[in-house]
Amino acid sequence: MKNNLPSLALVGLVSASVFLAAVFAWRCSIALRDVRRVQSKIGEATTLPNVAQALLNDALEYSRRNPAIDPVLQSLNLKTNAVPPAGNSGPAEK
Repeated sequence: MKNNLPSLALVGLVSASVFLAAVFAWRCSIALRDVRRVQSKIGEATTLPNVAQALLNDALEYSRRNPAIDPVLQSLNLKTNAVPPAGNSGPAEK
């Protein structure tokens, strides 16, 4: 019985370490899955403004050729009716 006690203790320690390693591996896999999901959302969030800006640029370019779209752009506050003054672009001369 004396010789079995150290062996039994070592087997218990190995079993506990294997169990803890399995728990840590499981938690790591869950964390990595969450990181991948968040990274995809970050990717969407960074490309969305670029897509929206490209769409706005295309709509403004289209409005130069076809002014019928101007009321829609004005209702969304994307284009104004105001025309910049032609003569007052620089400082006043005395």
